[in-house]
Amino acid sequence: MQPQTAIPAQPKQPQPAALGIFGTPVSTHRLERRRVTAGDRAFVIFRAIPLKPAPARGHPLLYMLDGNAAFDALTTEHLEANPALAIAGIGYDTDLRFDVLARTLDYTPAETPLAANGRRTGGADAFLDLLTGELRRQAEAGLPVDPRRRTLWGHSLAGMCTLYALLRKPGAFRRYASVSPSIWWNDEWMLDFEARAALPENDAGVNDGDVLVMLGDSERRSNPAGPHWEGPAPHTLEMIERLKRRPCLQVGQDIFAGLGHAATLPASLGPAMKLAGAG
Repeated sequence: MQPQTAIPAQPKQPQPAALGIFGTPVSTHRLERRRVTAGDRAFVIFRAIPLKPAPARGHPLLYMLDGNAAFDALTTEHLEANPALAIAGIGYDTDLRFDVLARTLDYTPAETPLAANGRRTGGADAFLDLLTGELRRQAEAGLPVDPRRRTLWGHSLAGMCTLYALLRKPGAFRRYASVSPSIWWNDEWMLDFEARAALPENDAGVNDGDVLVMLGDSERRSNPAGPHWEGPAPHTLEMIERLKRRPCLQVGQDIFAGLGHAATLPASLGPAMKLAGAG
């Protein structure tokens, strides 16, 4: 496999976020979005808040990175199948599905500040501090949340960031849904990081975690320099097997037949919401 450090190519034409869910009647949730600042930066927080009263311990809450794209893919059926689940999409101040520059910075680890296609990288530690600090306070404002049932979801670079959060900030979330994570990034740096990362053992209680890794069996890198493979990404499968060997984690996997990289994002929403809403 060829070493690869470039960020995968994006569609030539930026894709607007239609956010059709905001114009669709939903019987189970109230939808809202607002621009916020955190760390002198602008973000948009999208929320789906259950209409039914919160349980005594609070709602389970699913955090979704790339919030613009996540809520663009969200449907009434997703929400009405999960009436007790609250959702917070952490997005950017853009009309597009993806803010390529911002996500490239925020979702790549700080220990590898590479320049890629003219984009800044290496901001994941600073972003995770915001995500578990000021952004969390604003996302949960006025919302009773069960702190033992926070889940983090991300796709592609955000999927890698989700696993990085698991290993870098254990206990910040209870569950993790990583979709088509870019484990190939920077010559599979995440595999090296996993080998060095320490997680608490089972007797740590609240730091135990559930992890679901989802990927397609027909994903291909769009950069002609590689890497290329047949079937599910081998480096992602290796990461799954490594995580399964950690006694403090419960690790599941879901391989979507016939799906490429982009298609795994909407396909992952149902399983991720089921994971997040579990008792």
